[in-house]
Amino acid sequence: MITLEVLKRLEQIMRERSGKPDLVLSDYFDYVAGTSTGAIIATCISIGMTVDSIATFYHESGPAMFSRAGLLKRFWYKFKDESLAEQLQTVLGKETTLGDPKIRTLLMLVLRNATTDSPWPVSNNPRAKYNLRGRPDCNLNLPL
Repeated sequence: MITLEVLKRLEQIMRERSGKPDLVLSDYFDYVAGTSTGAIIATCISIGMTVDSIATFYHESGPAMFSRAGLLKRFWYKFKDESLAEQLQTVLGKETTLGDPKIRTLLMLVLRNATTDSPWPVSNNPRAKYNLRGRPDCNLNLPL
């Protein structure tokens, strides 16, 4: 929530200075990125959500999204992913992928590779090797 408050103020300042009361951060920034909950915020910014609407989403959906996983499962992840996925699909759309045209910025999400337990940065950069549409493993087809 602290991050959202900082971003909310930044959005307000940008609106005041530009004279555009409906400006959103994706109107100004070309590339947003995040890890974990920062990836959720980055994704919401990249599809053109206002920071106020992102904060509202967190307030209303936070308890359902961030219910703790069982003790033994916490070695692999902190939160149950079913509720999180469901809540995100209501905001982003069930069919939205990393290559969806409604994404207004370049977007990078740093995920955890469950096989190797290493960071896995994915981006919608159209020039990235694994984003070539002809590839069967094209990252642009990953559901957000």
